[in-house]
Parts: sequence; C-alpha cells; structure tokens
Amino acid sequence: MLLSAWRCRCPRCHAGALFGGWPNRVLPRCPECGLKYFREEGYFVGGMVVTYILAMAVIAVVSLLVFFVLPDTGVLSENGKMAVWFASAILLTLAFLRPSYSLWISLDYWIEPWEPGEGR
Repeated sequence: MLLSAWRCRCPRCHAGALFGGWPNRVLPRCPECGLKYFREEGYFVGGMVVTYILAMAVIAVVSLLVFFVLPDTGVLSENGKMAVWFASAILLTLAFLRPSYSLWISLDYWIEPWEPGEGR
C-alpha cells in the first residue's frame, strides 16, 4: 500500500496513475481497472490536511535547527528570514501535494475498499 502511495498509483491494481497533470490534477478513475478516485464531494480535504501537516513538520524541524543549532550570523534581516520561511512553506506544500493525496486515497482504500462502480 505504501509503495503504491509513494509511486502515486491506483490503490486497487497498483498500476494505473492517480494524476494526469501538474501539480495535482487527479484523474476521475484508474485507466487500468476503472476504480473511481472520487468517493464523495470534498473527498480530498483529507489529502490537503496531510499536505499541511507534512509541510509544517518539516518547517518546524528546519526552524529548530536554524534557530537553536546554527548561530545568529546576521546574514538575513527579519524580513529576509520571513521571506525564506514563506517561500519554503510554498515549495514544501507543492512538493508534498501528490504524495499526500496518494497516501490519503491509499489509506482510505486499505481501510475501506470500494468497487470500481462505486463513487462519484
């Protein structure tokens, strides 16, 4: 299940792609087995929550390292530091979009499998 989620593949057949475009256009169904990826309206809100949690966890770890491990060198002003953190948050969110959505649908399918005809 985790390998399929990492590879962004269908949780049922492990062969069909989940995404059809960048950054995050989820296909309506698996091109291989026909499993519908949208079970209900607002289904991928959980994926957005996973994305947020992963991005904030990485930012928190990096922040701790920067503030407590590295000395204050005075290279960046406070505004410069804020710009770096905002840019990091945006880039991490984009980096975690696909894996988070894929993990969300894989976990949901693992917990409560559904048939290809079910869903929206």
